[in-house]
Amino acid sequence: MIRMILAVLAGVIAGGVATGLLEALGHVALPLPDGLIPEDLNDREALNAALAQVPDANRVAVIAAWAGGALVAGWLTTTLARRHHLALALVAGGGLLFAGLSNLIFIPSPLWMWAFGLAVFLPMAWLGYRLAGKRG
Repeated sequence: MIRMILAVLAGVIAGGVATGLLEALGHVALPLPDGLIPEDLNDREALNAALAQVPDANRVAVIAAWAGGALVAGWLTTTLARRHHLALALVAGGGLLFAGLSNLIFIPSPLWMWAFGLAVFLPMAWLGYRLAGKRG
């Protein structure tokens, strides 16, 4: 039981790290336009106005990073668990889904990003489970 809990925890942490790295790579590949983000990040109104102007390509890159993180989470959770449990991989993906939902709540995003963003976590965790191969 402890091994399964630690496997899920490691999967969520690794998936979060992978998401962060992939998002950073996305920011390098698709930099935001100069001057888009306001100087005062505490000015919520100015920040919301700037975020509304973020190009869709940058939003797609964030969704791709979320998908990559969920894939890593599902794969690592499955690999570390003694038994091959789909449920464990999906729990890890669900942990990242919660993080993505929190992101969408606090950062204004269009409806399509909500739909596609939340839809990637569990299928990609399932794919990570499948890629981990049959063990135990």
